[in-house]
Formats: sequence, structure tokens, C-alpha cells
Amino acid sequence: MTARWILSATCTAIAFVAFLPLAWAQQAEPVPRPVATPLRITDAPIIDGALDEHMWQETMALTGFIQADPLEGLPASEETEVRILYDDNAIFVGVTCHDRDPSQIVTIEGRRDSGLNEMDSFQMIFDTYRDRQNGFVFGTNSVGIEFDGQVSNEGDINASWDGSWEVKTQINDTSWTAEFRIPLRTLRYGPPPQVWGINFMRNFQRNREKSYWSPLARIYDLGRLSSAGELRGLELKAPRNFKAFPYVITSANRNFTPGARTDVNPDWGVDAKFGVTTSLNLDVTYNTDFAQVEVDTQQINLTRFNLRFPEKRPFFLENSGLFTVGKGSDLDLFFSRRIGLDDQGNLVPIKAGARLSGKARGFNVGMLTCRPIIAAMWTEGRGTILRPCARAGNCRAGPALARSLLIGPRPAAWPGSTTGTALWAWTASSVSAKR
Repeated sequence: MTARWILSATCTAIAFVAFLPLAWAQQAEPVPRPVATPLRITDAPIIDGALDEHMWQETMALTGFIQADPLEGLPASEETEVRILYDDNAIFVGVTCHDRDPSQIVTIEGRRDSGLNEMDSFQMIFDTYRDRQNGFVFGTNSVGIEFDGQVSNEGDINASWDGSWEVKTQINDTSWTAEFRIPLRTLRYGPPPQVWGINFMRNFQRNREKSYWSPLARIYDLGRLSSAGELRGLELKAPRNFKAFPYVITSANRNFTPGARTDVNPDWGVDAKFGVTTSLNLDVTYNTDFAQVEVDTQQINLTRFNLRFPEKRPFFLENSGLFTVGKGSDLDLFFSRRIGLDDQGNLVPIKAGARLSGKARGFNVGMLTCRPIIAAMWTEGRGTILRPCARAGNCRAGPALARSLLIGPRPAAWPGSTTGTALWAWTASSVSAKR
């Protein structure tokens, strides 16, 4: 009996050892990702949410969404169809979210950039450089709200970024549909031919179900660009971006007494965006006026800690992830909301500023200077990197380290400070690019 048991155990061990390399090899093989091919058109569809133009029927529908939650790996309980068109000016996305009972569609809010995770919704992400790290997010719900944001380093979605695009939706007896038009000037991408990373997510709220076109594990979200599918066949001319937003204001004050003069106080300023290259943008501002910026949401602080209000000023938003130093709201050594405030929280007018951000020869480039504050960095997203953060007034170049170039500030007085010192903070982090 003992000999038979030993023989059986030995055979089992030999079989396990023999098949173990095969199992490892199967696990090591990359999971194939879906591929989409858009249809180039000459006549743009009318954005009304109907999807009844002939060009929508001529392109292949992307289907086969897979659940990430609650039943990971199973097909979605309701079919979703996505169609993609493009011309020389915009990307068009048509979505059909089938629903056996549209009367049960869940809609909570109708404000722009409202969170979409607690209602029936659809979101998509474009990794326009196919670096598997950064992307643009667009989404909507059944009533057609606009949700957009940017993802940096496969992190959370920064919903403070607002692009220029449009979407319309309709609800019918068997589904709800959405029709997107995203101007190419809203995106940043390289020269043709382009291959983009792309993924789509549908939230089917009454089943608490999240499903993706390119499958993801439950622990990930739409920002997981290393697992996104591909959008191939694009032949887009990368436009050089230029926008200017000037303003002029004035006020007059007069004491109506004999001989009194009228005091006139004119003022003007301008914000502008220049496309230095197809993937590198320069934002400049003079005599900045932030009166048009959305006000902060009221919060009641019942703790001993300061409240954190997100950055909403457009000048600081695009590619803001390039300037992130730390771990988001938990530890953020560079927080742009403090630009324009002194140590006591009083306003300090920003007379001029410049901001260079984007990509150059495979590097993520970010440089920000606002009188009187400068912070900058060049990172490649690979290797060990030292990142600077300071409140200062001048800029310097540091040595190359792990194929990365540092540009940091020289200590200088913080505006309103009487000590003549600056606050310096350095962090070291290891970042690996996912391929």
C-alpha cells in the first residue's frame, strides 16, 4: 500500500513539473487586444443623437463588451454597439446602448462633469500617442450631459479639464443612443499614420454592471491604458493649434460737484495658446483675469485639516498631470491653486505667465512659469527620477539622471514673505513604462 501511494505521488509530481513550464508560457503570452478601424467620410453627420445617416450603417459596429463587475469575464447583459467615423476636422462616435426596458434607465444629475459611475452612462478614452500612459476621456449619460477629462500615468481621471466638443442623445423603445463630435483641435496627437489606444466602458446601473470593449479586471478602471484596444487606419493631419482670448474692462467714478473729474480705470489682458509642434503647446497669459472660472463647490469643514479645492483655471489644466509631484490629494508637493496666493491666503495678481507642455522626441515635457513662481520638469516615464517642487522666482537646469533631464528653480523670495527664503521639497520615485 505504501509503495503504491509513493508511486502515485511520484507520478503526480512528475506530471506537475512537466506541465508547469507550459502553464507559465501560457500565462506569459500577451492577451490579444481588440482592434477598431474607423470609416473616413466626406460629409459630416448631423449631431442629433439619432444615428440615422447612411454613413453610420456603412461602418462596422464594435460589440462584444465584457463585464468587469459584477461577473468578471462574462459577456455584458445588454448589447452595446459603437461606430467610429472621421474626417479632416473631427472624430465622430455613435453609440447604441440596448436596453430591454428603457423606462428603468437611471439618471441622477444633469450638470457637466457630473460623476457617471452611479447612473446609466457611456465613456471612452483615446490614447492618442499610444504611450499607454496618457489619454483623453469623453462620456455622457442618457440625457446628454458632457463629461470629459485627462488621464496621466494611468492614474485617475482629472475631470477639471474641459475640452471643446459636443454630444446629443435620444431614448427609444429598445435602447438609448449617443452621437459624439470631437474636433481634432481638442486632441493632441502625432503625425500620420496614427495608431491610437482606445477603450469604451458602459455602466448599466440597475444591474450595478460595468463592461468594457477591451476587457479589464475588476480592480482597474477606464484609465488602464496598457490594456486598451487599438484604433488603426487613421490618416489625420495634425493641426497647429492657435487660440486667443482677449478681454477689455473699464470702470468710471465721478463725484458730481463743480470742477470734479471722472476717474476712468481701463484694463485689458489676453490668454493665448500656440501649437509649437503638433504635440507641444505653449500657453501664455498676460494680466490674467479668472472671473469667468467656475466657482468652487461649497464645503463644510468639520475637521482640523484644510479643505482641498480642485484647480479649475483653464491656464493650469491641460496636461496638469505632467506637473504632479507626489500622490495626488494625499501628498501633492506642487499644487497650482496656491499660485496667486500669498502665505496668508491673500490674492497676488498674476501679471504674466507661460506654460509649455506636451511631448517632444519621446519625452513628456512640462514647464510652467508664472510671475513670480516657476516650476518645471522633464520626465520620460522610465527609471528613477528626482522631481523638484519649490516656490521660487528663477529657473535652472540640473544634470541628466536615468535618461531624464531636470529643470528646477533657484531659491528666491516668496511674494509677500519677509524672510527671503523659499520652500524646497524633493521626492524620489521609480516609474516603469508598461509596454
